[in-house]
Amino acid sequence: SEAQEKLQGKKVMMYCTGGIRCERFSALLSQIKRETPGFETKGEYMVQGGVERYMRTFPEGGYWKGKNFLFDKRQEQVPEKKPMEELEKEVESSC
Repeated sequence: SEAQEKLQGKKVMMYCTGGIRCERFSALLSQIKRETPGFETKGEYMVQGGVERYMRTFPEGGYWKGKNFLFDKRQEQVPEKKPMEELEKEVESSC
């Protein structure tokens, strides 16, 4: 598949808001690797607990840059203690 071609031989980094989709994708990727001879990545990595947990752990942002767009009424997720002017400098796109 196209996805397999793009992931073949690469490090795969995934993140999501709460971590659930990453867990599901990780399980799917493991299944694909078992069932597809020759398909390998250089490892899979994910933000444990998602961006939400990361931002609670690092309220000033840690290594996170910018905002995390959300598909619910919150619309975005930002580190609560990071100054807004710093956040605005880090945003490279807009919706």
